[in-house]
Amino acid sequence: MIPGPSPPGARPPFPYVGIGTAILMLHAILVAIFPPNPYRAALALVALFSMGYCALSLIVGREIRLSAPEILAFSTGLTIFITSLSALGVSILGIPITVFAVVIVGLPISIFAWLVQRPRGNPLAAFTDFTRLLFDLSDYSRVEKGVAAVLFAGIIAALVIFISLAVVHYPGELSPGLAILAPDGTTNISTRFVQGQPQDIVVSALGGSTAGAFSVRIRLIPTNAVGNETFHAVFQTSPLRMDAFAEYDVSIILGSRETWMQRFSISIEQTGVFYLNFALLDATSTVVTENLLRVMVS
Repeated sequence: MIPGPSPPGARPPFPYVGIGTAILMLHAILVAIFPPNPYRAALALVALFSMGYCALSLIVGREIRLSAPEILAFSTGLTIFITSLSALGVSILGIPITVFAVVIVGLPISIFAWLVQRPRGNPLAAFTDFTRLLFDLSDYSRVEKGVAAVLFAGIIAALVIFISLAVVHYPGELSPGLAILAPDGTTNISTRFVQGQPQDIVVSALGGSTAGAFSVRIRLIPTNAVGNETFHAVFQTSPLRMDAFAEYDVSIILGSRETWMQRFSISIEQTGVFYLNFALLDATSTVVTENLLRVMVS
């Protein structure tokens, strides 16, 4: 509970800053050593509110000048503001936005607020004393000093590695791909067809990070098509004799990063301007990727 009104001229000190700091320290430890779980998520909410509460204590000062509802409202608002600002900051720096990267912003805030709330009242002197006592190893034996030095070096190394990971670019999931080539292996595919005269086009498909079943679909679409036309299937012959709205499908299996390639001899049986549509479909008949070739048939 927030202490009640004090006699005039003697406002009570801002309470529970030490508890908020302890909660944030505990949460940082749990984030570092335990995987996500419901208990850690519940503590994360309390830790985030503690961050806003400690930030409010820095703004207000050592003495309470707010009512309990005001403290609750301002703490919640500061929690949302600092969390959003810290997430934006680490994303601009390129550091992955994780629970640890965001909450670590609140830990220095809470520690500084706790130092400010100390009875001495001098934040700089309190921080200096705190740092001096933290690194005072005068009472340690030589072995204990060595162990402390190793642990401290490990902490610094872990922090350096964590920040360094932000500049390492890991390859993402590889998506399946589709390419069309000329018979000589180049992309110089002739776009001029002679009616009834076959022309070879090589179709190449590349498997993604995960193996799966796919189908390669070839369609001949007039340039004036409106999009609601019905396609009719053509049978596997050599050459593939295609007219307007003809469709040919071939089923394939692609392993992880596996390449499939086939040469198709295509004969267009009508004159005009068309799109040869080459599409790679997954097992749910969803188009994964496609290539369009505008051709003129005379």
